[in-house]
Amino acid sequence: MKSKSKTGGKAKPGGKKTATGKPGAKPGPKTKPTKLRIIGGDMGGRTVVYHGEEFTRPMRDSVRENLFNILGRGVRGTIAFDLFAGTGVLAFEAISRGAIRAVAVEPMRRAADQIRKTVDSLDLASKFTLLTADAFTVADRLLAVSDGDDTPWVVFLSPPYRFWTDPEYYPKLCTIITRVQRHAPPGSILVAETDYTFDTDNLPPGDWDIRAYGITRLAFIEPGNHCGLNLPDSLAL
Repeated sequence: MKSKSKTGGKAKPGGKKTATGKPGAKPGPKTKPTKLRIIGGDMGGRTVVYHGEEFTRPMRDSVRENLFNILGRGVRGTIAFDLFAGTGVLAFEAISRGAIRAVAVEPMRRAADQIRKTVDSLDLASKFTLLTADAFTVADRLLAVSDGDDTPWVVFLSPPYRFWTDPEYYPKLCTIITRVQRHAPPGSILVAETDYTFDTDNLPPGDWDIRAYGITRLAFIEPGNHCGLNLPDSLAL
């Protein structure tokens, strides 16, 4: 897979969370909850509620649609890990498109409570595990292969954009990526979401495929390159 260079520019305000388990900037004025639509699969058209607080940054519908169009059948039969879940919509979308189960990690209690309500409303308790925790703390435990279990993973890594350039959090993100590269079962896929101010050449070495959608960058990699993701040229930007 070929990488594409990013464009430069000034960072735009906002981020998915103020921190993971640590105090951050105070949220802005409370906004009303809004509904996000599951785009495809068995639950296409069902809704996921976004609580409206600024500490969560839901992925735009158009970007999410492109993400899952690229993954295609690669989601089926996988375990989906949404390590910075926010609304949990990536995990819900993965289940809708054939993931056998999902694990979502979200440290902010209000966001986690809303994810729990969505799990109940979609009747997904048997397929969904929610951890109200710091992703950096639980990643090593979660991203470990059980004896005899070679179920592929789809790992979504969508932290606050500022984490990619933060000297404290960036090395931790790289540690998660490297762990997935070394330990994920054959056929697994990792998707990292950054913004355009982060130089994707600084991602850990690997055969990355970088896609650009406005200010958003999606970086795809199949750990170990066991089978090759073979992304169609028609989807390249």
